Amino acid sequence: MPDASVKAMFEWTADYEVGVRQIDGEHRRLFALAETLYQAMTAGKGKAVLQDHLAALLDYTCYHFKHEEQLMERIAYPGYRQHRQDHENLRSTVRAMADRSASGETTMTIEVMLFLMEWLKRHIAGSDRLIGDRMKTEPT
Repeated sequence: MPDASVKAMFEWTADYEVGVRQIDGEHRRLFALAETLYQAMTAGKGKAVLQDHLAALLDYTCYHFKHEEQLMERIAYPGYRQHRQDHENLRSTVRAMADRSASGETTMTIEVMLFLMEWLKRHIAGSDRLIGDRMKTEPT
């Protein structure tokens, strides 16, 4: 149960909406997964749950990226290659973090939080918003 006295670090707001229902729903889920890890960290349990949370985050991220990449292909999104490379970079970074955690490194929870916060907010508000903009200009 999250501690109500701890301010959320990964709080979904309408500012992150890209205007594609499925993508926005999946982004909300990514925020929720990251927030669960943050809440565990603030409760002093971050190290204990880091490995499992990173695995869950990686699994869901791959699931989400598959949908997003299919959408970009369907709408002939002009920035597809770079966007897909951004996705691969995140997958690689999270895999590396998961490997470090699995090998016993226990001092990386804050590093993971800061990385996730910066990446999610920058990517969704920047790159992903362009997909939503493209969808609005596509003929139906």
